Amino acid sequence: MESLNHWLFLLINPSHQPSPALLQVAKLCAELPVFLIPLCLALLWMRDKHAKTMAFNAGLTTVLALAINYAISLVWYHNRPFVDHLGIKLISHASDSSFPSDHITLFASVAFYLSFEKSLRKLGLVLLALSLSTGWARVFVGVHYPFDILGGYLISALTALLFKQYLATQFAGLVNLMIELSEHIAGWLVRMKKSAL
Repeated sequence: MESLNHWLFLLINPSHQPSPALLQVAKLCAELPVFLIPLCLALLWMRDKHAKTMAFNAGLTTVLALAINYAISLVWYHNRPFVDHLGIKLISHASDSSFPSDHITLFASVAFYLSFEKSLRKLGLVLLALSLSTGWARVFVGVHYPFDILGGYLISALTALLFKQYLATQFAGLVNLMIELSEHIAGWLVRMKKSAL
């Protein structure tokens, strides 16, 4: 299994320094979820109550999935490719456990959760499609093996399904509290702005 993982990695990771343009594209894709996912959730939060609920639940799903990743890393350490002296590393990265990919988990947890919601399915599927570029890029720049990416997708899908089916109702009270709090803060800011005019 590990030999297949290494073989797939070497198919994607370049054998020599890529062109500056391709490297910049890969770097952008590799870090895409770090700024795209918070932006997406923030824009959903600015919409109606249902969208706010979905944004909050997707965020909680991601936190849970990342916690699972952390737990896995505590009990099973897996080398990154550059630790195994395999391929070339094109971005700096710590030598922590590679499995599963946190970047893919961040991206795919939100994507899967939204795709399980009928009203936001198209957005979820678009995010899921975009996440493939991040999966490719994390391997291309030499910081993940392909199985790390697949592991991130699997954990994200299972966590999103678990949260959607069993945990969403448990957090309904917290979601409503956060929505009410944000509306009070927004109202207070509007009043402050009007009084300043």
